[in-house]
Amino acid sequence: MAQASGFFGADEGRTIRIGSIDLTFMNPTSIQGDYSICVSSGPPGSGAGLHRHPYDEWHVVIEGRFEGQVGDEVRILGPGEAMFAPGGTIHGLKNLGPGVGRQMGITSPAGVFEAFITEIVDAQVDSGNPAKAGSSSFRDIAAKYGVEFVQAPS
Repeated sequence: MAQASGFFGADEGRTIRIGSIDLTFMNPTSIQGDYSICVSSGPPGSGAGLHRHPYDEWHVVIEGRFEGQVGDEVRILGPGEAMFAPGGTIHGLKNLGPGVGRQMGITSPAGVFEAFITEIVDAQVDSGNPAKAGSSSFRDIAAKYGVEFVQAPS
């Protein structure tokens, strides 16, 4: 069995497209660890709406400007800035533009976020319809992984 490299280039890893966002998972499949690393890029307005899940999550902005929310606190984040959402905390992140934004998500434990995204994409392929947030298939898959999307206060 070949040994996995400890280095990843910007275009290396397994990329999955969900909606308008590209997610590149940078964990070697031969290494099991405590953390998953995912670089995402998407157009203005893209991102994750308010949600919570049982695992911890870091987001580090690489390029662009993002609005981040953790609990009731909202901040604008630029390159090099980060946010941390402990498991169970409501949070969200949205690209403010004007161009494509890139950020790195680090989740713990490893594998849960990848499995969630993979199952969402597989459901889209199998049905021929996107499993959009709010649809019953999306909610069912999200619930399986402990992910709950919440409405923003009016």
